Amino acid sequence: MSRHVLWYCMAIEKDTDRLLDRIIVYGLSLGFSVVLATLEMLRVEHSGFAFEVTWRTFAVLLVAGLVLVPCFQVIVHSERKGLRRVALVAVSVIGVGSFFYPLRFVPREKMGDIFAGLGLAVIALAAAGGCLLWLRRLFEKDTPPEEPASEKGSQTGTADVSRR
Repeated sequence: MSRHVLWYCMAIEKDTDRLLDRIIVYGLSLGFSVVLATLEMLRVEHSGFAFEVTWRTFAVLLVAGLVLVPCFQVIVHSERKGLRRVALVAVSVIGVGSFFYPLRFVPREKMGDIFAGLGLAVIALAAAGGCLLWLRRLFEKDTPPEEPASEKGSQTGTADVSRR
């Protein structure tokens, strides 16, 4: 493969990565913003729940977007671990809070059943995650570790083009 083809492939890959990063950041920000706006629309009526769109719904959507886009940009792009952790904690708190917010409308006598179901869901998800982790370790056990690109180029006699 010639050097020009390699550079062209690397440039396309870099552009694709940037596009994917943008899709991740803005897609997750929009999704979380819609969730928060939906929670603002939630109202309790005598027959159950209802959604009421008001000016506050659009304000929450806008403010949530303005807060969450920088959070997801930090999560995706930042090299600083501390900053990334703060953004992850903020997004996690928003996500968990969004999950538990509708529980304030549930009658107290039904809370026991709801938390029993939530506990079972946590156990099932933890078991599924444990199985996935076990499978990952099982498959990676047979795979040899990959050498850095600079060592590969020097061993095969090809030029290391990453310095250019």
